[in-house]
Amino acid sequence: MDFKAVFDKLKRSSVGGRTCFLVIQPDAVYLSSSATRSRPSKFDITESNWERACEQALSVAASAYDSLTVILSHHYYQMYQIDKPAMPRQEWPSALPFLLKELISERAIDIISDAVELPNSNKIQAYVLSRKIVDKLVLLASRVHLTLDAIIPEDDVWGNTAGELGNFLLLQYSTRGHFRISAFVDHTIAFHRSIRSVTPPLTGVPSSELQMDGLSLELQRSIDYLSSQLRHVQLHQLKVCCDEEDENELVQSLNYRLSTKVSPLLPEGHELSGHLLADTAANAATRRVNLYPDFLKPKKNLLTLKNVAISWGVAAAMILLSYGYVTWQSNGVEDEIAIVKSKGNIMNSELERYQVRLRKHQPDTNKLAAKARLEREVKAKRDSMKAVGKYDDSQRTGYSGVMQSLAKLGSNNISLSEIDIDNNTLDLKGLARSPSAVPNWVRQFKNEISLIGRTFDDVTIGRNDENVVTFELKTRGDKGQ
Repeated sequence: MDFKAVFDKLKRSSVGGRTCFLVIQPDAVYLSSSATRSRPSKFDITESNWERACEQALSVAASAYDSLTVILSHHYYQMYQIDKPAMPRQEWPSALPFLLKELISERAIDIISDAVELPNSNKIQAYVLSRKIVDKLVLLASRVHLTLDAIIPEDDVWGNTAGELGNFLLLQYSTRGHFRISAFVDHTIAFHRSIRSVTPPLTGVPSSELQMDGLSLELQRSIDYLSSQLRHVQLHQLKVCCDEEDENELVQSLNYRLSTKVSPLLPEGHELSGHLLADTAANAATRRVNLYPDFLKPKKNLLTLKNVAISWGVAAAMILLSYGYVTWQSNGVEDEIAIVKSKGNIMNSELERYQVRLRKHQPDTNKLAAKARLEREVKAKRDSMKAVGKYDDSQRTGYSGVMQSLAKLGSNNISLSEIDIDNNTLDLKGLARSPSAVPNWVRQFKNEISLIGRTFDDVTIGRNDENVVTFELKTRGDKGQ
């Protein structure tokens, strides 16, 4: 195992995952990063050996970056416009090689393809890349322990180089390449053409006028063609980005010969195409095309040295935290136990003190006897008060009221000879002038408060030896009192 490489990878991860952008052009390889604003590094390609230049660039990036994104020159891929497939977008990378088999000479299993939808059209722009190139890039990245994240065609990046301007024409030339005219609609390339009849340089040489006329003619032909094909889009601006050319002179010459407005792609100054592509790709928020699809990427191995080290570190931290928490909690419990024990000792001392005082308070026999005598005396008085309480106000005044009522009801027809009255009974005996006089007299009881409601349970009416009517009335109680 290469422990130095593993250590470098762990070191990069501790700093934070950063992505480097590698732009492969015909003349050089350019290296840039989204985390820095420095000028992209340039590594020249000698004898068309782009792999050697990539090795040099990646050896520099290996110590500072985790992942790699490659922006590939148009020399290494092909472009085709085909009808939009009737399938989900995520299935295009798998299906496009078979849909394009009649347009290419290579086998479907030997190419990688991806596409982007063309605006206002039912067609797509397909990019085709040889699997051999993908395998070489994967091998170069793995040698320096970088993860290859994406392979982006440069034509998909050029659409973002004009900033907010989405619809424009572009005349572009990279060192050791060819002049190209491209049309972009909504930042997506809709037309491209290489102009091989014109060779650099176009500016600064005596024969430039003749070549400028040839270039203008080719540009006008392309503009006329686009006017007939893209009628729904207005392409009134031609941007120029040509390496090793005086762009101001080129713009002036083209403005003189063409009806379309011509201006530099970068008004602040000229940069090499590789620098511009690297900076644009590093600042791009989204990617439309990726020629390194997910099904080609190696499966992530979770059981790696990095993950094992992280898991050990997390486990050790959790153990330390758990130990610290248990220790702190046990210390708190021990303090609570000590406090409870001290409180228990204090309460035991108070209990012993109260037990001693309780033993000193023995009962006095004289006081107990006096208490018994007083209780008996209180009970006797309570019994007396209870007996006296039986004679309430109604009982104390009831007899006189009855007697007054009987006197008030006195009549010549009734003569009382005996009155027996107590708390529960009222018995009357006497003489009457006639038998009917007795009930008539009793009916008058309802007019007296003391006699109202009194009833007699036993009524006896008879005659004595002198043939005088006698009566006897007996009752069991007074319901009215």
